[in-house]
Amino acid sequence: MGARKISRGVKTALSLALAAGLFGYFLWRAPLGEVGQALGRLDWRFLVASIVLSLSSYTLRALRWGIILRPVGTPRTRDLMGCTAAGFAANTILPARAGELVRPLLLSSRSGLPAAATMASILTERLADLATILILFASGSILAADRLTASALLPLRNAAALTLLGLVAFVAVIFLLLRWREGAVDKLVSLLPERFRERGRHFLDHVLDGLSVVHDPRQLIRLLLWGFGVWLGAAVQVEMLARAFSIDLGLPAAFILLTVGGLGLAIPTPGGVGGFHAATQFALVRLFGVDVGTATAFALVHHAVCFFPITIIGLSYAAAVGWRVRAVTAPPEPEPSSEPGA
Repeated sequence: MGARKISRGVKTALSLALAAGLFGYFLWRAPLGEVGQALGRLDWRFLVASIVLSLSSYTLRALRWGIILRPVGTPRTRDLMGCTAAGFAANTILPARAGELVRPLLLSSRSGLPAAATMASILTERLADLATILILFASGSILAADRLTASALLPLRNAAALTLLGLVAFVAVIFLLLRWREGAVDKLVSLLPERFRERGRHFLDHVLDGLSVVHDPRQLIRLLLWGFGVWLGAAVQVEMLARAFSIDLGLPAAFILLTVGGLGLAIPTPGGVGGFHAATQFALVRLFGVDVGTATAFALVHHAVCFFPITIIGLSYAAAVGWRVRAVTAPPEPEPSSEPGA
């Protein structure tokens, strides 16, 4: 137990040190006087619009989550929205993206749905997000050619081509997994230690249940439309914030900026601090030719818009339902095989 606590403490310290290092580098690159001037020129009307659109995007994400969960149950909309907000709040204040665990387990405790199903739904959601953002990135790389710097044009077009090839391969793998589902699950489960195999089987079954929409054209189109709604809302939010800083961006370029910012969020720091800032700054300066002072100011405000309001809402919901980190992040009990979707 002591070793486990030490290990967790070391991981937290490393995550915080990484965040501090990246954020320090991000600020070191910028002339702070120019950053202050850019912040002083901020158009508050577009900033307010950006905040509203950011919260709307989280709302669409919560509603889409309910659609993914329909094979196993129908949680209340307020729980979907509250748990979504609480999960993103946990991502902001805890290291290693702990909200990806908090969100499904909190919903399980609030709705009574199997924990394996709610946890698997997050993976299904992330795979849907990946497919959507890859399509938007490829589209943006083609349509935003007039906004890209000369040095960025060819690399991004090559990246777009690779992205589309990767997306085709990704969809093919999903089809193969679903076609030979039983054999694939047996093979994957056999790689786990004996005591985890039953739980692993339930988890994989729930993941494949969620991905089985690719066999139903109507459900697939519905899920894709919700996914595009989520990310188009996020792109419009970026565009509104760009207008607040008088940056000539446009929606196709916003798709690229979202993708690069997402890569920054993949770095395991609390709330994406440092990684998100540096990635956004890099994209604006190197890909779109924005001056570093304005790019730095944009990254600071963009991060605040994306994380501060939802964190306040999520923590308020968590307090209202009596959320405790230790209770929610405790390992779930194995689900009996009679659960729906197992």
